[in-house]
Amino acid sequence: MGSVTLNWFSELSLIFLFSGTGKSYIGALIAKAIHIFTQQTILVVCYTNHALDDILTSLLDIGIPEASMVRLGSKSTARTEPLRLRRNQGDSTSRNWPAIKELKGQLEDLRRSVESAFELYSLPKYSLMDILDYLEIEAPQYFKAFRVPESKDGMETTGANSKPIGPDYLLEKWVKGDRPKAEIMKSNPKIWKMAHDDRKHLVRQWSDALQEESIEQLSKYIDEFNGCQQRLQRELNRSEVGGVLRNKRIVGCTTTAAAMYREEIQTFKPDILLAEEAGEILESHVLTSLGPETSQMILIGDHR
Repeated sequence: MGSVTLNWFSELSLIFLFSGTGKSYIGALIAKAIHIFTQQTILVVCYTNHALDDILTSLLDIGIPEASMVRLGSKSTARTEPLRLRRNQGDSTSRNWPAIKELKGQLEDLRRSVESAFELYSLPKYSLMDILDYLEIEAPQYFKAFRVPESKDGMETTGANSKPIGPDYLLEKWVKGDRPKAEIMKSNPKIWKMAHDDRKHLVRQWSDALQEESIEQLSKYIDEFNGCQQRLQRELNRSEVGGVLRNKRIVGCTTTAAAMYREEIQTFKPDILLAEEAGEILESHVLTSLGPETSQMILIGDHR
C-alpha cells in the first residue's frame, strides 16, 4: 500500500502511492486550496520537463488561472507554452541585465573562493609547504634557514638517497630532529640546535596561526559573498523579471532551472516547495530550491 501523510500546518508532507493512483491530482488539489484560501506562494519543481508540464497542466485543469503561474525554462508543451517566461517579460532584455550578469559572475567567483577557503580551514593539519609559505612572510629568518640552496652548476639537488629533494626538505629534517650538512647548520646554528620539543611547539604555533588566517579569509569571503548576493538581489528586484515573478502565485521549473534561476527565484520568495516525482530528485537539489521564507515542503512520488 502507498501512503498519504498530509497536515496543513506540517513543515513536511509526503504523498507516495502506486502509479496511476492520483498522486498528481492530490498535489493539484492541495495547490488549488493554497491558492484559494491563502496568499502563500508555491515553487513547483520536477526532475524532468515532462513531469513539470504534467503537473502544470493538472493545475490548469483544476482551475488555477494562467495569470497566477509562470514556467521557467526554454522547453514546454503547447498547453504550458503560455506560462513560459519570455524575453519580452524581462529575462535578458532587462535594462539592468549587464549589471545583473556582472554580479552573477562575481558571485560565482566568490562562491569558489568560499569553497577553497573552507577546504583550507577544514584541513586536519597543514602541510610543510603551507608552513614554509607562511614562514616566508611571517618569519623570514626561519624561511631562510629552511630554504634549500640552489644548485650552482645547474644540476638537480639530491638528498642522501640520491633522489631529488623538494623545497620542504630542510624543514622536514628540522621537524624530525635530523641534522643537515655542516654548512647548513653553520649558517643558522641557533635554529638548528633548538631542542626537539621547542621545534614541535613552534610547528604547533605556526599551524595555529595558519588556521587563524584561514578563518579570517573564510569570514572575509563569506562577507563579500553575502554583500554581492544582496546587491544582486536588489538588481533583480528592480528588473522586469523580478516584477513578473513577484506578481505570480506559482512558479514551476525543473531542478536544473531552479539552480540556474536561483537568484531570480529568491525575488519570488516561495512559501511552499512542491516537488513532483520527488523520488527522482537528489536531496541536494531539493535543498537548493529552498528559500529563506520557505516554511513547508510537499513531496510527491512513487512508493518505491
